Amino acid sequence: MAAIEKIRKRSGLLIAIIGLALLAFVLQDLFQSTGRHREFNVAVVDGEKIPYKDFEDLRTKNMENMQRSNGNNLTSAQTYSVYNSTLEQMIKDHIMTKEYDALGMNVSSEELYDQFVGEEPHQWVVQNFSDGNGNFNREMVESYLQNLDNFPVETRNQWIDFENAIKENRLETKFNNLVKASYFVPAKLAQKYYENKNEKATAEVIALRYSTIPDSTVVVTDQDKKNFYEENKYRFETDASRGIEYVVFDIKPSAEDRQDALEFVANLKEDFTNTDNVASFVNANSDARYDSTWMGRSDVPAAIENVIFDNGNQPGFVFGPYFDNDAYNLVRIVDFQNRADSLKASHILIPFAGAFRSEDTITTKERAQAIADSLANVLKKNVKKPELFAELATQFSSDKGSAEKGGDLDWFTDGVMVPTFNEYVMNNPVGQIGVVESPFGFHVIKVTGKTEMQPKARLAVLKHDVSFSTKTYQDVFAIANKFVTENRTYDQFNAAIEEQGLTKRSMPKMGVATYQITGIDNPRQIVRWAFDDKTKKGDVSSIFEMDDMFVVAALTEVVPEGYAPLEIVAEQSKYQILNKKKGEIAVEKMKACGTDYDRMVNELGAERTTVTDVNLEGRVLSNYGVESDIIGTILGMKEGEVAGPVAGNSSAFIVKNVKIQEAPATTDYSNILREKTSQFNNRVLNNGVYNALRNTAKIEDNRANFY
Repeated sequence: MAAIEKIRKRSGLLIAIIGLALLAFVLQDLFQSTGRHREFNVAVVDGEKIPYKDFEDLRTKNMENMQRSNGNNLTSAQTYSVYNSTLEQMIKDHIMTKEYDALGMNVSSEELYDQFVGEEPHQWVVQNFSDGNGNFNREMVESYLQNLDNFPVETRNQWIDFENAIKENRLETKFNNLVKASYFVPAKLAQKYYENKNEKATAEVIALRYSTIPDSTVVVTDQDKKNFYEENKYRFETDASRGIEYVVFDIKPSAEDRQDALEFVANLKEDFTNTDNVASFVNANSDARYDSTWMGRSDVPAAIENVIFDNGNQPGFVFGPYFDNDAYNLVRIVDFQNRADSLKASHILIPFAGAFRSEDTITTKERAQAIADSLANVLKKNVKKPELFAELATQFSSDKGSAEKGGDLDWFTDGVMVPTFNEYVMNNPVGQIGVVESPFGFHVIKVTGKTEMQPKARLAVLKHDVSFSTKTYQDVFAIANKFVTENRTYDQFNAAIEEQGLTKRSMPKMGVATYQITGIDNPRQIVRWAFDDKTKKGDVSSIFEMDDMFVVAALTEVVPEGYAPLEIVAEQSKYQILNKKKGEIAVEKMKACGTDYDRMVNELGAERTTVTDVNLEGRVLSNYGVESDIIGTILGMKEGEVAGPVAGNSSAFIVKNVKIQEAPATTDYSNILREKTSQFNNRVLNNGVYNALRNTAKIEDNRANFY
């Protein structure tokens, strides 16, 4: 009590201290955040900023479009792809707008209108305004435009986005066409292309393969690595990257969690057996909704096959709990039937106003049924005229896809069609004609085929996933927290992994846009940490919390944008550096033999061979692999001339040009011109121009600060 009284007397001072501490904490976080996000720009392109707000507005719009196309439940990969594609879209817009403005290139309102209703409308317009037969409906476009003001705001905004997309695509097409039209091959250059392609040489080759020189006999010095780096540095220009090592603490259900799940399911068994509303009971208590699909022997899990089909159990019987697919389950037999696996039918669809996907706004439901009944009666009276069904389907059916085939729907699996349609075909003999209603309208159906009937069961499965409990989560977190608290340096990180028998994984190179790391779903928080300016090589992270795991990472490599560092190039290129040294050794060995080629073969293990059809368009020299320099040497010599020894990629060579086969004389280079023009046009169409512009643009990519 005395202690409490002292605290009360000093409560004002205590509150002040706490307030100051909180203020310091908030200010520290503010300053740190300001330092991290001193630029509220997702990117800067040639000095032009892409503010986060503009990015977020466009990303939201793109996300909505993606959800309309793929459903609202997007995967993390799909969500991240929208982030990335939005940023790339904005970068491209900045780069290309500058080019369009410099050329005075635009799309007039008349030209844009022509893209919708002109003689050659844009392909996207054709795709969206075609009838069931794929024919472009210009009147539909004009009607849509005339009534645009009457549509909901959301629809009008979507149309504006559609217009803008077509405008941007039209600009890009005009730009690419301009670039393609500028391509020109002078006659002399065409002649040179022709000669390079058709002039061939035969050569005698003495080759000493580097594989004949043991690696252990070759000493590669630091100076050798440095020399290779300086000579080849231009080949190793790279974007910024990071390397990490990491350890995963999986959160898996414990034995206690499994027992709890088992007891949960077992306690439901009696109620599941006695319920009169099986579907509602499953939907209220199961981790998977009720599925009324009829299942054959091969469709059910092996764990219950015998129980369902061999033990004489009747509808109402409940089996379980049994473990399958990481869950404890109860299964109740709802019904048995003999059913076909596959069915075949033809139909004539008569829709009515308000039916699903119906464009009919006039025909009443009663009128549609009367038409269907009338068609069915005609067909039943003319059963000896099977061709009549196809004629009527072509004339009356709104399902144009099947109407083109005389109404034939071909074979379909039991349960694929809407229930009323599926059950009619299942329950009636081949040749039977009748009418059924579905959400699409009225169907005149003719049953045309069935596979052999076999036993099937309709089952109600109550599933309870085995998941980790809060206690299990806390236990694993405690282990991960102890690891990260006690191991704050890279050396400690490695030592603890070895001591505790943990598995260390690595991601030696990841870019700012990396989304996939082995064994980790949606690892962007790890990537952002690795690219944070405050994270230094050798740092160990705090705990990253994923859906079913904790991850602790260590930053092992930092590669800035520009040229890759010497140590990385040396490691990546150790094979080439070793071969370069072997090349020097091989050349000296061959020089010591002078022109005694037999000695080279017998003592050094060199190979003597003749190569044919050597030309400048080829990069591979017989079975020696890619040897562009050696091919150039051969074709650059006169007949009878000898060159070497010279080091190649895989061997050291002495070559003799035995014979030159000149390119056949011609003045017609049209094939060459077509080939080169086609190659150029393909590069343009495959974003070659934009990629070149992007590579030369100065782009500051800050995405890791935001997503």
